[in-house]
Amino acid sequence: MTNRSGYRRQAALDRRALLAGTGAVFVTLATPQIVRAQAKTTLRFWTSQGAPAQMAAWKDIFARFEQANPRFTVAIELFSDDDIWPKLTAGFAAKNLPDLVSFVQAYTVATLAANDLLEPIDEVVKAVGEDDFFPAMRDIYKIDGRYLAATLNNATSSNLWYRKDLLGEAGLKPPVTWDEQLAAAKAMTKAGVYGNSLPYGRTSFASTMMVNFIHQAGGMIVNPDGSVGLNAPSTVAALEFLNEIAAYAPPGATSYSWGEVLNSFVTGRAAMAPYTGRPIAIVADQNPKILDSVSVIPYPYARSGHAAFDCPFNSVFIPKGSANVTGAKLLATALFEKRNYIQFLHTTPGHILPSLKSISTAPELFEQPLMKRFKPEIDLMMQSTAKARNLVKEADASPYNLKAGDIFNSAALSEMLQNVVVNKMPAKQAAAKAADKVAEVLKG
Repeated sequence: MTNRSGYRRQAALDRRALLAGTGAVFVTLATPQIVRAQAKTTLRFWTSQGAPAQMAAWKDIFARFEQANPRFTVAIELFSDDDIWPKLTAGFAAKNLPDLVSFVQAYTVATLAANDLLEPIDEVVKAVGEDDFFPAMRDIYKIDGRYLAATLNNATSSNLWYRKDLLGEAGLKPPVTWDEQLAAAKAMTKAGVYGNSLPYGRTSFASTMMVNFIHQAGGMIVNPDGSVGLNAPSTVAALEFLNEIAAYAPPGATSYSWGEVLNSFVTGRAAMAPYTGRPIAIVADQNPKILDSVSVIPYPYARSGHAAFDCPFNSVFIPKGSANVTGAKLLATALFEKRNYIQFLHTTPGHILPSLKSISTAPELFEQPLMKRFKPEIDLMMQSTAKARNLVKEADASPYNLKAGDIFNSAALSEMLQNVVVNKMPAKQAAAKAADKVAEVLKG
């Protein structure tokens, strides 16, 4: 069964069958009328999503889970994107692991899979409904015929947020190609406003965007046959475009990452910027006077390339060595239940998006005021995430790249960008240097 209109709770996952492996919920003593409740088992749940609204949602979701599954309680433990790998490494070394981990990007999941450190969760994916997942979000974690994780939700930075008022004053339409984006950035750079903001720092945001830019130019980082594809005209074209449009970015953009790019757009300092859907809530909260003037389009692409989108495939997985695999599978399935799912999506309107088709079309999704107000933009971003790729699997013909995390963490891509924009290295030379670094990673 799939979780569609009725969205039946834990449809194909038989809770009693799963619990059979861990013992009965109640222990009956010699006198039938005397029943002693079995001690509760605590499920350790890791997440990076700990803002006040998110914590409130987690507590509601887990309270409902505990009521339906009285054997278990859930303990929330927070991590950050910067410390997830050290925490996991320490946990595996000490054999002290969480039961369920959420909001980890595909790069890290690939590294865990390469080291056989994930518990298959086929039952979870089938309980939720294989056909209910957008195909790319389902298949990204299917390795050697087994689901080693599931895409809990998604986000894409392959959007271009822009100011409708400033673009209109310049007499321009929203750009579709890089050439049009460059012209718009130039036209809107005036009166203390910069036409475009981008992450030019040696940061994860820069690396994320470089993957997307290279794809938009028609190239690849690693070809389907396993060879390095980075040293190519497509990479050179992407670097030359980024170097040219840097002239219309705010001073200091050479160190920009996520926060700085977001802030430059929210404050009105930049007229265009790439980001997930987070500007909706941040502009509403911090600069509401421009809220009616902001909108989003798919990120422009090279005229000789094609539209391309990148996303993290925010995962949920069970680390191998978890003390409570059965309970973790029950909890993972509960996260996809319609009420739970939509409640959490509403905590950051438009920022995180569903991986399930049934949720993307559910009227309840747009009951949140900001999501209702920005429904066209959110629909557009959902369409983009459904078509998105990732360095883990760059094309249909590409095998699962278990070195994707190592390539991403090597900073080869962000260093390549900095070599061109900051160090003034010719684009062709920078591409060749980065390709050599990626080749070394693939050999390792």
